[in-house]
Amino acid sequence: MSSSTAVVILCGGVSRRLGVSKALMQVNGKPLFKVVEENLSPLGLPVYLVSKVPFESGGVPLILDIFEADTPLAGVLTALTTLQYQNYLFTAVDMPILRKEASLSLLKHAYEHESSVFYSINGFLQPFPSLVQGSVAKHILACYHQHLYKLTEVFSSIPHVLLPYTGDLNVFLNVNTWKDWESFQASAPYYLPMHDHFA
Repeated sequence: MSSSTAVVILCGGVSRRLGVSKALMQVNGKPLFKVVEENLSPLGLPVYLVSKVPFESGGVPLILDIFEADTPLAGVLTALTTLQYQNYLFTAVDMPILRKEASLSLLKHAYEHESSVFYSINGFLQPFPSLVQGSVAKHILACYHQHLYKLTEVFSSIPHVLLPYTGDLNVFLNVNTWKDWESFQASAPYYLPMHDHFA
């Protein structure tokens, strides 16, 4: 499984609501993309960043988005059409609390069912984190060309397993506003010290 799977962190561009690049916002002296990368590095999988704008990625492979639409689906497609893996563990750079443990069930079920796997909360599909098979690239590209950009609708249209999530819901925290950022910073001391590399 490990040799056929990659982690892809979608970094987007400059946030309309925040006015800055989320990927470069600092946490404990580290940019957010590095926090997310280090959270998931214990999986032992290759990690890639996909971004609409270039930035210094500190050695983490950075792929510039090749699709123009301002939607996370463009980043998903960039990874699916640029890289050569059977499976892709997708997450977003604005999910800094997500860690290895919340991703293991996705990997396990993808291996057992040979299918894309998504978490559900109260019956609703969660687009990230997700395990997407590379074989669905053509279908997702067709959705993109039809201007179907909503991730939940596109992901729902591919063969998949829906896995009810029963863990800590805080891992789904998205930093979309400054209020979200304040909430994350308030919770960071609880989550981040669990990693030695945040000393």
